[in-house]
Amino acid sequence: MTLKLIHHSRTQPLVSPENEGLDLQETQTLLQRLEERGVPWEIVGAMMVPDDELMNLYLEATLATARRKYRVRQVFGSKRHAGFLFGRGVPALLVYEPGKPYPVDVYPHRRGTRTVTIRAFLKDLLDSLEKSSAALARRKPDDALVERMNRLREKIGPIGVRVAGLVREGRRR
Repeated sequence: MTLKLIHHSRTQPLVSPENEGLDLQETQTLLQRLEERGVPWEIVGAMMVPDDELMNLYLEATLATARRKYRVRQVFGSKRHAGFLFGRGVPALLVYEPGKPYPVDVYPHRRGTRTVTIRAFLKDLLDSLEKSSAALARRKPDDALVERMNRLREKIGPIGVRVAGLVREGRRR
């Protein structure tokens, strides 16, 4: 997964539900913590990107919304003027999967009446990565137990019965 944050560096994000709790310094800190866990990211300055390229990025982002059944038209614009706030008044976070040229997800977006913000997504992603790394650390085999089982196996030796026979015998009893 690769993350691409698009925002205008000279203007503050609009005060709206889509930008709720959005602090660009905190967002960069969250992105750096994600990078420590193997999630690459980049920041695209909307000021440096021509308007037609920015609109192309918006249109690519809408591909993901059609597949995932949520709305972004009024998040990044209005009913009549779609996408005019994309990366300018409303920063956008695009999520790319490896090997795919188009984003598979975009934040913020509206699912039903709920708005999923960039901050909420980044915090959830970071929490899930931290939990999965903690779970992997717990799954490591207990070396003492493995050693004890190996010694017992050496003592017992081969039992002369195939596994299928043991399973059949166990089912009969």
